Amino acid sequence: MRHRRAEPPVAQGLRSLAVLPSLILAAALVVGSAAPLTAQGKPPLTPSDYGKWETLGSYDLDPTGRWLAASIRRTDESVEVRLRRADGSSETLVLPHATGPRFSGDGRWLAYLKGVSPKDAEAAEKAKKPARTKLGLVNLAVPKDSVHFEARSFAFSDDGRWLAAQAFPSADTLGSDLIVLDPATGALTLFGNVDAYAWRDGGALVAMTLRTASGAGNGVSLFDPAAGVVRTLDAKHARYRALTWREGSGQLAVLRSLKDTARVEDSHDALVWDDVTRTEPPRVLAGAGRPGLGDTLRVTEHAGIAFDAAGRTLFVGLRPWEMAPPRPAAKPDSAAASSDPVKPADVQVWHWDDDEIIRAQEFYATRDAQRTFLAAWNVDADRLVVLGDELEEPVQMVSGGAWGLVPDHDPYHVQRRFGDDAADWYRVDPATGARTLLAEGVRSGVQTGPDGRFALVYEDDRWVTLTLATLERRVLGEGTGAAFTRSLADYDYPGPRPPWGLGGWLEGERAVFLHDKHDVWRADPTTGALTRLTRGAEEGREYRVVNPDPETRSGGRRPTALPARGPLWMSMRDLTTKASGYAQVARPGDARPAQARTLLLEDAMVTGLRRARDAERYAVRKERWDDSPDVFVGGSALAPLEQVTATNPFQVDHAWGRSELVSYTTGAGHRLQAILVYPAGFEAGKKYPLILYQYERLSDGLHRYYAPSEMGYYNYQVWSQQGYFVLMPDIVYEPGRPGPSALDAVEHALDAAVATGQVDASRMGLIGHSWGGYQAAYLPTRTHRFAAAVAGAAITDFISFAGNIHWAQGFPEFGHWETGQARMGLPPWESLENHLESSPVNFIAELRTPVLLMHGDADGTVDFRQGQEYYNYARRAGKEVAMLVYPGADHGLRKKEHQVDYHRRILEWFGHFLKGEPAPAWIERGESWQERAKRIGG
Repeated sequence: MRHRRAEPPVAQGLRSLAVLPSLILAAALVVGSAAPLTAQGKPPLTPSDYGKWETLGSYDLDPTGRWLAASIRRTDESVEVRLRRADGSSETLVLPHATGPRFSGDGRWLAYLKGVSPKDAEAAEKAKKPARTKLGLVNLAVPKDSVHFEARSFAFSDDGRWLAAQAFPSADTLGSDLIVLDPATGALTLFGNVDAYAWRDGGALVAMTLRTASGAGNGVSLFDPAAGVVRTLDAKHARYRALTWREGSGQLAVLRSLKDTARVEDSHDALVWDDVTRTEPPRVLAGAGRPGLGDTLRVTEHAGIAFDAAGRTLFVGLRPWEMAPPRPAAKPDSAAASSDPVKPADVQVWHWDDDEIIRAQEFYATRDAQRTFLAAWNVDADRLVVLGDELEEPVQMVSGGAWGLVPDHDPYHVQRRFGDDAADWYRVDPATGARTLLAEGVRSGVQTGPDGRFALVYEDDRWVTLTLATLERRVLGEGTGAAFTRSLADYDYPGPRPPWGLGGWLEGERAVFLHDKHDVWRADPTTGALTRLTRGAEEGREYRVVNPDPETRSGGRRPTALPARGPLWMSMRDLTTKASGYAQVARPGDARPAQARTLLLEDAMVTGLRRARDAERYAVRKERWDDSPDVFVGGSALAPLEQVTATNPFQVDHAWGRSELVSYTTGAGHRLQAILVYPAGFEAGKKYPLILYQYERLSDGLHRYYAPSEMGYYNYQVWSQQGYFVLMPDIVYEPGRPGPSALDAVEHALDAAVATGQVDASRMGLIGHSWGGYQAAYLPTRTHRFAAAVAGAAITDFISFAGNIHWAQGFPEFGHWETGQARMGLPPWESLENHLESSPVNFIAELRTPVLLMHGDADGTVDFRQGQEYYNYARRAGKEVAMLVYPGADHGLRKKEHQVDYHRRILEWFGHFLKGEPAPAWIERGESWQERAKRIGG
């Protein structure tokens, strides 16, 4: 059946519509009604279809490259893991309610946690019973799945022969059971009261800390599952924390709590076993009374433990050890009879010279209470050196522990209050604590190599390397004309512009890879020589270094090296068409020029390159707007690629839209693009309504797939299925003029969309959230092209909001306002005209578009009173503005009932004003407090 064309919305007020109750009921039910067939004979989606829709999550190849495990989540919140052969076989195993799959190091096993269905989880929550996970284990040789005991975590030994799984603690214990399992035989060993556990790196020894309710059984134990031998390494009535193996060794360290009844909290002794396979006692760093600590500092658990590369220096964190407050003295009877003094007032003092305002101090109180002074303990000399001198400026150890780096923000503390993060950086000698200046006024931080030989800083629009041992400085590519600073067109914020970033370091720090807008450059940190590895500038492409090797992907604590042997992998993306893929440089360590070779380039979003640990097998993810994400596996040339997963096969039974790019040039001269999504079941020659969703730059998402969901309230797929074009433009901002810049870009994007001949220019809607919500509130006051707008969590007053506080994180808005997203450059009193020019409430009298506002009344990002202000201005001016307020909701809606409600009301709002559908009662006449209470059962 063809969609009936709705009459264009006329300039009629909300109160002038006379809608019969039966029509109101029909409008309320339209979201769940049966979908008509499109001209292609396939129905569009309805909400009853959404639940089965699948989203591809994380995936990994086993070490041999024969199996792929992919996590799947459905819109109905059910999950599963799909395990399938990745070498051409069709063997598949589906693991329902499974999460966190991990392959063993020998490629023989897959372990996971098996949960329960969403229905069972909801029932358990109502019954106030825990819905606990169990250990699942798959024998990949068969393959066969088995489910074992309750477990909340698990970890294989590196060789894959053993599996440790920790159970849930019972109500009367502090630790919980740890089961060490031999997957091949099913034999298991159980340990009780385990607080934490860790496998030795590269070996099959598991260390564990024990914690009992009485404290009598506390200690550190070591288990050798092959020999079946358990050893107690230490036992004491104390809390053991921060269990740490030194990488690739048998060296083990732990913190052991040390109480002092006269002081707040515990200090800790640090215990180090040089080789746990020997029966030698640990070396002990006393946590109290030793030189460097005295009785003023304590060893804390917050910083954990770190080793230097050789294992001869241990790094721990120190904090002031505060005295416990004195107990109040007993009052004599006469004093007790007298009146008590006035209770101290709970008042906050907000001072003009606070570097961190009181709200920020409150928000970060827990973090600040865990800051530490880094200290280096030389194990052999038993010498402790305190490296930090301010808790707010922590020392960061360079990989391997040869040097420390520390920022000094003091010279820039006033600028830092309002968003400038400049600092002077110093090198710290861990043997003496001596500091030497590295660089001044650095805003992009200091990058270090994986071996700690070199540091990189970005200053004066150029990369500079520093040899940490000698502090010799060297400019990379001096005189070559290479440009690594982002242009104003690519970074339209006021203030200094940052570099494009790094691609990583080659093993041995023989080279570092730098990015500019288009290309990857190899830089020699010793000579400063640059070599361009790609021709992205000529091709109109962007190349970026990626590392698919699971052994060198960093966990974020220290930089990792790119292998010198084998190719350098790069992602690639066409900046105009958004096609993407991967390329290689065969010998990235060579000093002579080398050029990248394209392996894969498709009109799709190609991401997520993964390599099997022990085989030249690679997995990638591909998706398009109309093609659900799937994983493809192939060899080192990425050809041929075999599709291994098959998500959402039922999509073929439904009408679907497509996406394309439209180009436009703004009045300011910016050449931009927008995504135009076609309605599902599109019929050529017919005109459709349009919803414009905007934020900043969105065109890079051309090929992103969106699963339909009512919990995703801004769901482009649902809008397409509801018969709308969806337009997502790019916006570039002129300094100090965000509102007019958005208007300029949006107007020209609309012109480009209307020029296709398929968009009904009289039925166009506008929507956005947060910064996009600001623009959705502002634009209808400056143009009358929109028949309706929805503004979620919108900034509405550029004068009041500039002086507001980002309550969720406690920082004043001025940093965000002047050099951040608002891009105003100056405070209101220095640019009042510009602030008024971009302020939505300033032009409320010119508003002709019905606007729906949405706010959570606990929003810590955009103050809920911004919505109230716009609503009150509009109401006073006689404008059609409604506001949805979700109690207790923050900047984004988290409760399912809130998400679904807002999603449906958006559809009803646009359905009425863009399609001419009957207005539901809440649009026609609102909803009284009593009606609301009756609707929610209150």
